[in-house]
Amino acid sequence: VIFVLASMASIGLPGFSGFVAEFEVLIGAWHAYPTLAVLAGVGILIGIAFTWRVLNQVFFGEPAPDAPAAAPLPPISLPERLGALLLLGATVAVGLYPRLLLNIIMPSLNSPLFDGLRKGVLR
Repeated sequence: VIFVLASMASIGLPGFSGFVAEFEVLIGAWHAYPTLAVLAGVGILIGIAFTWRVLNQVFFGEPAPDAPAAAPLPPISLPERLGALLLLGATVAVGLYPRLLLNIIMPSLNSPLFDGLRKGVLR
């Protein structure tokens, strides 16, 4: 379950932090360079296709005929479960309420270093 949810967060499914990150980057790129934003969108779609392929092969694929039989893995321990749930909780929290991090990030963009970007000088 954690692997599937982490994969969905990785491809930028809404409700996860990956969606917010990809959306912000695409909006910024669209304002500066629309052609590159479209190329970035295509890149995101390619990433989704690869992630979806991995999920499909892991859960529904047949093992290779010459592959040795794998020993069963022990169930994950309590600390491993807590770590996975903590990471998943953080990605959902940021995905549902991105202001948690944006309030920290945005003030740094008001520095004089970014004046040229705001005025469009670097185009």
